[in-house]
Amino acid sequence: MAKNIELTERDIKLLEELAELSMIKVSNVSQIYGNDRYYEIRLLDLKKAHYVRRLKGYVMLGVNGIKYAKEHGINVKHVPSAHGQKERIQKISDLYYDFKESEWVFIDSRKIKEQKKSLDRGSNFLGLLVGRTEYAIYNIGKRPDEKKITLIKKEQEKLHRIGIYRTIVFYEDPQAREMYGTEGIGLKEQLLLPYPYGIELVKKHGEHDLVEEAAIKVYGGSLKEPDWKEADYSVNNKQIMVLVMNDVEKIAKIKNYFHLAQYRYTRTEEIEIVCLEEQEEMFREMFPECSIRTVKENI
Repeated sequence: MAKNIELTERDIKLLEELAELSMIKVSNVSQIYGNDRYYEIRLLDLKKAHYVRRLKGYVMLGVNGIKYAKEHGINVKHVPSAHGQKERIQKISDLYYDFKESEWVFIDSRKIKEQKKSLDRGSNFLGLLVGRTEYAIYNIGKRPDEKKITLIKKEQEKLHRIGIYRTIVFYEDPQAREMYGTEGIGLKEQLLLPYPYGIELVKKHGEHDLVEEAAIKVYGGSLKEPDWKEADYSVNNKQIMVLVMNDVEKIAKIKNYFHLAQYRYTRTEEIEIVCLEEQEEMFREMFPECSIRTVKENI
């Protein structure tokens, strides 16, 4: 038998967000109720009253929650039955809460597809991050297959058609990063970052330009316009590339530069890389021709 409860303002907020997002991770519900343990007690009451139901660490609308939404004219985005689609919805919901209370606004890809009718309904991107610039967001997970990576890269190549020129691709395992590779596809930025650890880096990047800030931390006020047009800055005849955001487009440009110079037997500019301390080993191995300067993660 369903328990009778009176809905509070925060209960209603939860039901509205569940209608919009379909699923919310249990730990993220605390952002609605506050960071104490009250939200767990309240979820239990709402579950007994059939306003919500739970599945493997996530909350979704129950029969009474759906009824409440319909009675109040709230559109309900139902939870898909297919496992792959359900995982996708969970990632969208997680990203919404990852960037809540930050300088970024995360817009669900389902909204973007409604606004931009030319966008393929089967697109892989999870949403759009809007703030000091815009990024289409992807997550390739832990063990992506080559087909999935190829599809995501081809999709990114076409984003310019809807006015999107920057992407963030999250990965959940170093092996997934290796599989994705360092291929440039003509975007202004293609950031390849670990999830969830890369979230904090992106949030800081929303508050201020981490590329410029990292360069200033290392070189102070001696930054000049670069001689090599692909570089970020020039210092003492060195061409500076700031890779704190692990921009695949920049990495590809450095690789192409050395490859072409070797092919043409031409003299190369000295390129110096600025990266985070934990990235140093990776970039030393990737670019033995370059000198490396590091900054701490809390830039």
